[in-house]
Amino acid sequence: MANDRRTEEAPTTSDLTGRVAIVTGASREIGAAMATGLARRGAAVLVAHHDEPALADATVAAIVRTGGRALAHDCDCSRVDANAAMVARAVEAFGRLDLFVANAGLTSWGAFLDYTEEAWDTVADLNLKGSFFGAQAAARQMIAQRTPGAIVFSSSIAGVQAIPFLAAYGVTKAGLRHMARCLAVELGAHRITVNAIGIGPTLNARNLADDPDYDAHWGALLPAGRAARPDDIADALLYLAQSPYVTGETLMVDGGWTIRSPTPPLDFAT
Repeated sequence: MANDRRTEEAPTTSDLTGRVAIVTGASREIGAAMATGLARRGAAVLVAHHDEPALADATVAAIVRTGGRALAHDCDCSRVDANAAMVARAVEAFGRLDLFVANAGLTSWGAFLDYTEEAWDTVADLNLKGSFFGAQAAARQMIAQRTPGAIVFSSSIAGVQAIPFLAAYGVTKAGLRHMARCLAVELGAHRITVNAIGIGPTLNARNLADDPDYDAHWGALLPAGRAARPDDIADALLYLAQSPYVTGETLMVDGGWTIRSPTPPLDFAT
């Protein structure tokens, strides 16, 4: 049996010392919080980014300043060969791979009747294809190591409830939720868990640029009374990274938004 080939048990404490993680889209905000959170628990982290070397280097520097181990790596996650090279780089640098976080993604607003093939391909290639083949490369390495592992996808509330002008994006994020379920079935025999995080309204530079009162507007609609901070999402990742009996699930980190799913007024139609 595949389980009998395993030589190590999955971690059951908050200590990730000796473990190696890849976090894609880790140069800023949610991804950076994920990378630094894992490093604080002892994991070595490959900080994957695409064309953001200064931001990625800042994430690495923040980790190293607190005694952690990290390395920046530029990767276009929409390319299958780039995902394989990213995993190989992590193994070359740190000797193994235990956790793969497919966080890189693109939000794409647009009315359905006006949406173009080019826009569809761009968002689907990164959000869906990139996550799928990144997970594939990571799982192959974990299986070759004969060690347990974890894969986590960054999904969204838009993959649970319909939000106007986010049809293409929402479809890709819903796909990640089901991808976690499908891969959990296939990889369970190798003691690899696969889960997703349903990310809700979160304070970040893009959202604040769109709406300087983003926190107040969303906070008024959420049972939690505020939008998420990147560290809220990172905390959910830490739980999934260390939960060997949780797999195929989407952990909603949305301040309770999906209970009722109201939205602030949107002006994208004008």
